[in-house]
Formats: sequence, structure tokens, C-alpha cells
Amino acid sequence: MESPQEPEKQLPETAYVRPPGLEMGNGLAIFVLVFLTFIGAQIGAMIARVKMVTPDLAGVSVSELLDSDRFAERWKDLSTNGDSIAWIELVSGSVGIVVLLLVCWWWKKQRMVQFLGLRPPAFRPFLAWCGLFVGVFAALEVIAYFLPEMESDFMTKVLSSITHYPFFILGSCLVPALFEELLFRGMLLGSLRHLLDKNTAVAITAGLFTFTHMQYEWYLLLFNLLPLAVFLGYARTNTGSIWTGVFLHFVNNAASVLLPLWLASTSN
Repeated sequence: MESPQEPEKQLPETAYVRPPGLEMGNGLAIFVLVFLTFIGAQIGAMIARVKMVTPDLAGVSVSELLDSDRFAERWKDLSTNGDSIAWIELVSGSVGIVVLLLVCWWWKKQRMVQFLGLRPPAFRPFLAWCGLFVGVFAALEVIAYFLPEMESDFMTKVLSSITHYPFFILGSCLVPALFEELLFRGMLLGSLRHLLDKNTAVAITAGLFTFTHMQYEWYLLLFNLLPLAVFLGYARTNTGSIWTGVFLHFVNNAASVLLPLWLASTSN
């Protein structure tokens, strides 16, 4: 995908005293650590949620829960419940953000801002990528409209079970956008850029990002999520700011929730 800007120049953060390969290895190890911490927080939040909304399991120990058919049944039910997903993603995403920033500060110190792209983007490049995003999003929505089989059973169940939309927007749209951009287009892409060129780093990041969303059907991963991940990668590298991707990622998440709601209201 072509950039609306000049080709990316070599960023200052790639000039380290330690060898670039070692720096990339350190970054990949930290990426795995943060990701595993996030998964652990998700599991813990899910267990807490099951006990929270299932009174007969409230006083049961974790070891007993794992052997309980009732627990397995409730886990399956809540895994597609919009309110529960929002709560779990809010908790686990917040934990992931805090751990990522702390570990990255320990690693990079003052270079963390440049490494993660925490400075705001310039207005014109940001506006240009927002315009490109509108075109990409519209194209994906047209494809979905003419191919009804592209609809996700998972998202249909999630959206039909939401009772508090503002909380869902916060927990399942804003926090995941912030955490996932910091993790993938910040930590992972920045680590790969120590040794790899921009295009290779964006491709690897997009592939891993898509792979971590296996709750969706394969055709959605291939024709929707993967193109979006590539787009967000180039938005990050060509504006030099993580906030471009965070904003566009949030808009995409929120639109996937609010657009079906709006279409349903207009059809009634």
C-alpha cells in the first residue's frame, strides 16, 4: 500500500550501542512476556466474571471450578456475551497496557517515547491517513454487503447480548485499540525495525495480529482483519505516531458495533 507521504526515513531509535539483532531479540522477548501476561489477565478476569454472575459458583475454589461442568458451561456462554467480553477486555487490556509501559520504560528509558511512537502525529499526515481509512473501510463494507456469508456468527452473538453500549465501547473498542496498537504497532513493530525493513516488519506484525484474533471466521481474518492490520502498520510507520493507529483502530471497532445498530434501527 502506497503512503501519502515521502518514503520513511531511518528513525533515530535504530541507532543503539547494542547490536541491532540483540535489541530485536530483547524486544521480541518482551513482546511475548507482555502478551502472556495479557492472556493470563484475560483468564483470571474470565474466572472472576463467571463467579460474579453465577451465584452458585461464587464460593467455589478455582481448583474445583476447573473440574466443574457447570463452570465450563458458563464459560462457554459468557465467551460470546457482550457485557462480559467488555468487562474482561477492560480488565485484561488495562493490565497489559500498564505492564507494557513499565517494561518498555525499564528497557528503553528516555527512548521509549520515540520507540513506541508516543508523540502525536503531524496534522496533515494524520488527516491523509484518516481519508485513506474511510476509503478502505467503505470498500470492506461494500464487500460485506454483497457477500452476506462474510457476517460473523461470533459478532452476531456478541452484539445481540449488549445491554450497556457506552461500557461496551469503552471496554471492547477503546481499551483494545490502545493495547493492541501499543503491543503490535508499538512494541512488536518497533522491535522488528531494529533489524528489518519497514515492509517486512509491517507484514510480520500484520500476520501475528491477525493470528491472535482466531475467534473470528477464516474469511473475516483473510479479507477484513489482515488488510486492516497492514493498513494500520503503514499508518504507524509513515506518520511516526502510534496515535494514528489507535484512533483508526478505535473508529473501526466502534463502527463495527454502532453501524449494525444504526442499520437495525433504520430498518424498523
